[in-house]
Amino acid sequence: MVASSLHQSVLVIHDDRKGHLNPSLAVAEIIQEKYSCQFQKYLFSQHLNKKLISLFKKISHFPYLFKLLGKLIFKVEPQNIKDIEVIICSGMPNLIYAAYLAHRYNILLLYVGNLRGFNDQLIDFSITALPQNVNCKQIILNTPPVSAKFSSATIQPNHQAVLLLGGSTKEYPFSKQQFTEIITHFVHFTQTKQLEGTIICSRRTPELSEKVRSLVLAQNIKIIDAQQNIEIYEQMIQSKFIFVTEDSITMLSEAIHTGAIVTSIYLNELETTDLIEKYLDKKYIQRKSIQHLGQISEHYSSFNRTELTQTLIQQLAPFYHHGHFKKNELEAKKHKVYA
Repeated sequence: MVASSLHQSVLVIHDDRKGHLNPSLAVAEIIQEKYSCQFQKYLFSQHLNKKLISLFKKISHFPYLFKLLGKLIFKVEPQNIKDIEVIICSGMPNLIYAAYLAHRYNILLLYVGNLRGFNDQLIDFSITALPQNVNCKQIILNTPPVSAKFSSATIQPNHQAVLLLGGSTKEYPFSKQQFTEIITHFVHFTQTKQLEGTIICSRRTPELSEKVRSLVLAQNIKIIDAQQNIEIYEQMIQSKFIFVTEDSITMLSEAIHTGAIVTSIYLNELETTDLIEKYLDKKYIQRKSIQHLGQISEHYSSFNRTELTQTLIQQLAPFYHHGHFKKNELEAKKHKVYA
């Protein structure tokens, strides 16, 4: 079932969450640039609650039942699904839907992220910045995939700084008061360095009080809210300094790709992750507490995007021939899964 045309042979399945969409688009862009094939986005708008996601993850280890459940739950499919050669996605709800489509139609599936107990036999490649204990093919990059637009400008010695705010998570329970403190220290940093400042809020960032907004605006610092739908990379590639709350792995990776002076803001110095440690070892970032946010050295990220793209292409090369991913090579595997 190899498509007769290169047009739109790659499908990016997403739920419109930037943390899921952006890494998938980054992989699609690299494939597009290397192989001159087009990709299209498909919005998976069906809501899967936590119980259903948990059920799908468990039943994924019984592929025949997974396929049956998928037929019952998923009633809508992309119109040209039979012409698709590659599916790319990130995020568990998207993976569940993508895995169902990939194995129903014998399509190569690339998943960006941690499998978190999902059956690795149902995907062809996992793409991460850290190795996983899985049996599928793994592509280990120096950071999670990031769009080339974050690396499209050479950093100039300008006078801008940007603060990227995430939100409270189980691992990083930032309080509303702590977000206020982060902003206050950022404002002080921009004043001390005589910088233009921008604060970018995500969908998870708590609503800023009028007092905080007044403080920020009085210093001519811009606030960009999530609902404004502004391309944040335009702010990031113009900034010499980028600060990111440590819960925001996607935004931290994007910041690294700009080549700016990147600082992650932590809650507890002793509580870290393997990915943060990797970034520190490679000197991609600095790590500071809220109180010491401005006490940084002017050390630019040493990130090399060429290494990332070459690693991805080298791993995918065996599955690509004369402009087509060779799905026939995967056919035996797909049929074995459902035997």
